[in-house]
Amino acid sequence: MPGAIDLTSFGFTPTESLIYEVLLRGGPGTGYTIARAAGLARANVYAALEGLVGKGAARVGDGRPKQFRPEPPSTLLARLSDRQGEAMDQLSAALATLAVPETPTLVELASPRGAVQLMGHEIARATERVVLIAPPDGCLALAPQLRRAASVGVELDVASTAAVPLGAVHVVTIPHADWPGEPVLLVVDDRAALIGSRDGESFSGHWGTGPAFVAAARRTCLALREGR
Repeated sequence: MPGAIDLTSFGFTPTESLIYEVLLRGGPGTGYTIARAAGLARANVYAALEGLVGKGAARVGDGRPKQFRPEPPSTLLARLSDRQGEAMDQLSAALATLAVPETPTLVELASPRGAVQLMGHEIARATERVVLIAPPDGCLALAPQLRRAASVGVELDVASTAAVPLGAVHVVTIPHADWPGEPVLLVVDDRAALIGSRDGESFSGHWGTGPAFVAAARRTCLALREGR
């Protein structure tokens, strides 16, 4: 029976996802006790436990019998985010070596975490100017990429709905906007833009490279900064 946690999108097997959830709910245990709690054959559970350890989602003690314990969710999320970011960088470098003509693109986005990762990746590629409007926590999440862009001479125009301490990166506080939720906009050079909205934990928006879309995003950023 499927559990509440699904890690298969991140390279885990369904059994590993289930066993990680069992570990979180029941705490550390031996392969035998975990197999009983999961209602699975011990051979399958031991294989899943070894997989979780190898992927950084669990750890095993030195005693006998072996005790397996889960890594905290925050630790697992940090490791998965780091791996995804590294994988995106490697994919970007590989794709950049292929001579493919640029064509206008429009992609729908629904994941707030995915949107932040995409924005960070594109800010890191900027060569001239970055225009950003985002909630305070979004600006903080993008702070490393913004600082690196500033250090190589990229012009930054950053605004948020509240004060954000980003050190050398100046952030303008904009007035309340007539927007569905919190505005999330990004324009990178003259080549790409994001227009979106965050409402609580949900996000909806689009990433595009068409000239009209980029121009619309730039004009919208200007209007929001001016309170229009």
